[in-house]
Amino acid sequence: MKEELMIDAKYAFAQGDFAKCIQSFDKILEKEPDNLIALFTRGTAKFRKEDYLEAIADFSQYIDKDTSNEKVYCSRGNAYMALNKTDEAMTDIERSISLNPQYPTAYFSRSELFKRLNEPEQAEEDQMTAEQLQRRISQAYYETQGIMFQNF
Repeated sequence: MKEELMIDAKYAFAQGDFAKCIQSFDKILEKEPDNLIALFTRGTAKFRKEDYLEAIADFSQYIDKDTSNEKVYCSRGNAYMALNKTDEAMTDIERSISLNPQYPTAYFSRSELFKRLNEPEQAEEDQMTAEQLQRRISQAYYETQGIMFQNF
């Protein structure tokens, strides 16, 4: 039953049916309140529905259980940014970067935050760092598929 609900919830998310996704994850979390995948994905679905306070609640609940996931801090930081809570956003995004300095999404997010804070130099620097990291990740992936790149 739980596995069917998980599949349904993930499918609903992939289809953009965030209300159904949230309902399915609600059922899972009733039975398994510590299911981190359900908490994170439900929080992400709430974020996509622009229910930022509820998304923050889910991400915070996740962080109460596990403080080592850079994606959750970045996601909560983005929810704070959507609410114009720049201090909270910066704290979470910087925590994400400290947990994984190779996570490009956090640099993209901090770049956006710096733009909002009218700090264009830092925004541009983070944008460049994020793009460079993203290129490295893409290159590494393609190399695992047998496609090699020349160094220029």
